[in-house]
Amino acid sequence: MGSKKVDASITVESANTSVTSTRARLWKRLEEQWNKIQVGHQGAYSVERLESFDYYCKTTSRTRVILVCLLTPVPALSTAIALECLPLQSPSGGWTANWVFWIRLTLTTCIMGISTLASLVTLVPDINPTFLKRQLVAWGMSAAYVTTALIAAISIGFPIPLMWYIGGFPAGIQAQVMMFLVFGRKPFLRTSPCRPNLLRFARYLGSFMMLASIYPLYKVLYGFVPVQYRGIVVVLVLPIWRLSAKQFMVQFSREFEDFMPGVIATSVDFFSALFVSVCMSTSQSLYLSMLFIAADIGESLLEFWDMRINANTVLKLLHDRHASTERFKAKDKPFSAYSNTSLVELILAVTRDPHAFHITAFKGVRLRACYPHQMSAEQVRTLHVLNGSGIYGCTTSSLGIQPHQSTLSRKIHVATSNLVVTSTPEVDTTIQTKDEKQDDDASNNTRKHYRAIAARSESLVQQGLQLLFHCEYLVLVEYVECVVPLVFLTYKTVLKNLPNAVYYPAGTDQWGDGTVVNILVFASLEIVSLLLVHFSLKIKFSFSPLYQLAFVLETEVYLVQHKLFIGTLFLLQYELEHLGADFTFQFKWLHDS
Repeated sequence: MGSKKVDASITVESANTSVTSTRARLWKRLEEQWNKIQVGHQGAYSVERLESFDYYCKTTSRTRVILVCLLTPVPALSTAIALECLPLQSPSGGWTANWVFWIRLTLTTCIMGISTLASLVTLVPDINPTFLKRQLVAWGMSAAYVTTALIAAISIGFPIPLMWYIGGFPAGIQAQVMMFLVFGRKPFLRTSPCRPNLLRFARYLGSFMMLASIYPLYKVLYGFVPVQYRGIVVVLVLPIWRLSAKQFMVQFSREFEDFMPGVIATSVDFFSALFVSVCMSTSQSLYLSMLFIAADIGESLLEFWDMRINANTVLKLLHDRHASTERFKAKDKPFSAYSNTSLVELILAVTRDPHAFHITAFKGVRLRACYPHQMSAEQVRTLHVLNGSGIYGCTTSSLGIQPHQSTLSRKIHVATSNLVVTSTPEVDTTIQTKDEKQDDDASNNTRKHYRAIAARSESLVQQGLQLLFHCEYLVLVEYVECVVPLVFLTYKTVLKNLPNAVYYPAGTDQWGDGTVVNILVFASLEIVSLLLVHFSLKIKFSFSPLYQLAFVLETEVYLVQHKLFIGTLFLLQYELEHLGADFTFQFKWLHDS
């Protein structure tokens, strides 16, 4: 009887163990699938980018960092407001009476072209995109576009139906023709060394403009949804659309792995935050406004949870390193020298001198960035030495571009080590003494310890570089989501007091104090989220995410400003009556005329 009870208990325990293991496997599989679709897990810092970030932190004041973060959206916002200050006439007056609109259209398309062509400086530096050449292309393209629009207005009628969308096709052709005329035929030949970069630039620009064109359509579809069902759109459809858009942009930005967080945050998350701001401003329902805020908070918490898992992995590695340092202080001089430093400095200590940490090869760690980064001459020399060491599996960028020689010099300590290989005399094992066996045991323990150091150091570098990539994306998302509502609020508040407000849907009727309060609450919560990310990582890893944010905004200024200008000028005014944005496709003004 007793044996049967024992057998039964063993059976129950084995069944519970089986269920637990099945759940663990299922959870692990779900976690892997989740990581595959999260932007924060799509890449990692390169060593070159980490060196550049360290250089930026040590040469940039806190005041400059704050000013960069505050002033980044100002150029695009001030330009959009300045264009609205040009007084327009009623579209019913025809194309001749609206000569101010044609001036505005010329300025808008030219500014958008200038901001787009500025990206060539970062993405296609070998084409030599000087300031004069970029201006010639932008002004020529703008003149051609406005001329085409004038011909269409005379032939079809004014406003031209869906001008922002239909006009995109001739604008693309005109831009290519102007670039061919200004830059010459040589860079566009199949054998040209510039061609690979130009193709990457074209794919990047095409994907971004396609996403920018889809945003208004999503806004229109949301408007057709009955009010009682819009909560479903907020909770289910919007996150799915955002996730799909991110995956779309990830596919076109894999070649720019170091720039991927900035590319996606200032495109997908920018459009998403603008959509939420617009919907909250047009919604008369407090329930929907709170639902928008709650959905955004839920997604932010999910991002924090995801990053926290990554951060805990790095923290465990740091704790293991600290424990090892305490046990082997005499042997582990490299570790003990960096026992109280920040995560960035600790990773750099390993990447600059892998031999000191008994690492013979780095797997899955990129040495070179996708494009040259600014750093000191000493850091450039260090990268060249590491490039020739054979330790890094990927020593050049995916584009084969070598980093530029920075004229700025800053002395950085670079550890060096010489590997001395000594021959070991043969020993007759049959006559080993007891002391020799003890020496062999000690040597084996030392080798095991060094292998553990190497494995732990390599894992720390891999996880640390991935964490920095994840942190960069998260802090950019929080920044975009707190800046965009404030930009939208400022723009609408100024527009409300300008004559052009009557040419937008609903005019100023829906812009009341309640709308302002809702958007301010939304922006305030995002600011709090940004500060939480900053202080959390600052305490855990002794590096500043705000510096990381400013690092992206300043060093990738052409890419960031391009997307801000396009997003602000293209999306904030796409509903202007003069642009013919009638998504019912009735175009009544054409029938009336």
